[in-house]
Amino acid sequence: MSYRPNLFSIATKELSQDAFFTWLILFADKKCEQEDYLLNKCAKEFVSELIKTKYPSFDEQIKDVKADRQWGYIDIVATVNNKYFIVIEDKTYTKYHNEQLCRYREHATEYCSKHDLLEPVLIYLKTGNESLYSLRTVLKEGYYIFDRERLISIFKDYKEIKDSIFSDFIVNLSNISNRYNKFLEEEIQKWGDNDWEGFHQFIEKNLNFNDINWGYANNPAGGFWWSSFSWFKWKHNSSIYMQLEQNKARLCFKVEVDLDNNDKKPSSVRNELYKLITEEAKKAGLPEIKRPERFGSGAYMTFAVIDQEYWFSEGKLDVKKVISNILKYQKFFSQFQKNFMSNA
Repeated sequence: MSYRPNLFSIATKELSQDAFFTWLILFADKKCEQEDYLLNKCAKEFVSELIKTKYPSFDEQIKDVKADRQWGYIDIVATVNNKYFIVIEDKTYTKYHNEQLCRYREHATEYCSKHDLLEPVLIYLKTGNESLYSLRTVLKEGYYIFDRERLISIFKDYKEIKDSIFSDFIVNLSNISNRYNKFLEEEIQKWGDNDWEGFHQFIEKNLNFNDINWGYANNPAGGFWWSSFSWFKWKHNSSIYMQLEQNKARLCFKVEVDLDNNDKKPSSVRNELYKLITEEAKKAGLPEIKRPERFGSGAYMTFAVIDQEYWFSEGKLDVKKVISNILKYQKFFSQFQKNFMSNA
């Protein structure tokens, strides 16, 4: 165990990460070979992999590299061999917002056209976690996702680099991954926010539902991590779906109602769903699907729940059991929706 302070565990802001990647990209310039051959080699591989996301056949020698930060509000830009223009939207734990990706793409495309450069290489670089549901929007905007695991796969072959800036970044990157994977070894009752976040990302990757999404819900009671999936149309301009919640480790059945356009009171829609699903659950031999402790109100309401003991586990996580249980209840929920909507 090392007690050496790590620069990047202290400097955690995105601007610090911007500085690191700008520094590394600049090190790909041929002139830097004499400064640190291994670091230059690593930087060249990194830049090559960035370019290959747009131009897969790229195999040129990297000779001339220019890079800058905060270029027209874009986090990082780089010009390689006076031909390739790389745009990097660099994120740690935040997400893209508004129309920024579209604006950056248009700005970069116009710049490339005016300066006789190829179409820009658009990179969304993410060292924190983000749901695949959210990242699909990034892909639609024409950006390639360069995530933490992709970075580690490149940098792991350069452990002999002695530069302390590079070493600190790689160690910190690995520590981030380890932090979100500890839930597999920790007892569930000891889980903290990092464990729950890691669990929800794991669920997303292993359930393989097209509509699954996860995130953190802020609320006055303290907030919680959640995953939602299996969204189906329901009567009365509403939708029903399932949600895993950190709060009491519940598996919930929920309804979303349109408060401005509904032919029935939201509470009546919720109550009807509760009655229907619990009746069907008893017929299916699933009496553990029950009424929540209290019914809420608003646009999103829980109409039935399954307590932790029936779908989750205690002690250390039994991965196969949890996945199997979720799929069992999801199959029931899907059939429930089909049965009643086919008669609507």
